[in-house]
Amino acid sequence: MHVPDGFINVQVSAATGLLSFGTLWAYIRSAKTLIADKFIALTGMMSALIFVLQMINFPIAAGTSGHLLGGALAVIVLGPRLGLICLSVVVIIQSLLFADGGLSALGVNVLNMAIVTCSTGWVIVKYWLKFIGKNKTSIIGVSVVSGIITVVFSSIAFTLEYAIGGTISIPVSSVLVAMISTHFLIGIGEGVITALIVGLLVRVRPDLVYAYDRNDSDTTNVSLYGLFVVLILLLTLITPFASSSPDGLESVAENFGFQETDGIVLLLDDYGINSINNNFISTVLSGLLGVIVIVAMFTLVVNRRKSGKNSD
Repeated sequence: MHVPDGFINVQVSAATGLLSFGTLWAYIRSAKTLIADKFIALTGMMSALIFVLQMINFPIAAGTSGHLLGGALAVIVLGPRLGLICLSVVVIIQSLLFADGGLSALGVNVLNMAIVTCSTGWVIVKYWLKFIGKNKTSIIGVSVVSGIITVVFSSIAFTLEYAIGGTISIPVSSVLVAMISTHFLIGIGEGVITALIVGLLVRVRPDLVYAYDRNDSDTTNVSLYGLFVVLILLLTLITPFASSSPDGLESVAENFGFQETDGIVLLLDDYGINSINNNFISTVLSGLLGVIVIVAMFTLVVNRRKSGKNSD
């Protein structure tokens, strides 16, 4: 779902950039006074987990693959504010460090993959739990439903951007049908993955799940950091075996003849280290690098908060 350079014109890219980073800035300012250090740490670990999950493409049809977006997962575990910040950090790191998504399209990707998915996901989760109730069965059910719908809405957002600022003349209706049909299948995978991870957290650390009725008496003695470190390491070892088929947007683009321009590569290109010939090692190391950068960012935030409190 990462939009590369050249798909959307400069005007729309600039407008979505202003909207995306204005929204992100507002969320950061509103969230920083409301959260404890442990929730900043949780946001960092969740960002690292989603980053690795997004590296794992799963096949959905012949010649097409998909990967987790993570909006539903982020808001269920972190809530709407931290969830949006979490996804935005992932998308920004992917663009700046790994050239996954065009630099000129960064605002488009933050809007589609973070703001749209988290906003849509939270509306679904909030009203689902309001009318059905907060219990383990309900939270698993809404994980699947919100996973599907958030991915579909993200694809619709791209179609709207294409309708306003697309760079080639393909009927919008054709693009819309192709995007929704492809991403509905991806959304099923997203819903299943979201439900599996939320189900695990509800089982072992329900106190960490924002959308769940937190009850400390149900909490088992499982380390927050240990749980996420094990998940991240296991998933990182899987990344080299991900499907090499184009993802949903890439597949639709190929079918309609979209031309991807050469984007700006600041550091690494497509989750690979060119100096390492072994694909397994190269992919694993690039995944671990992304995880280290994300965790280091949030660790720095926690340390600065602690330093500020001590100085007071």
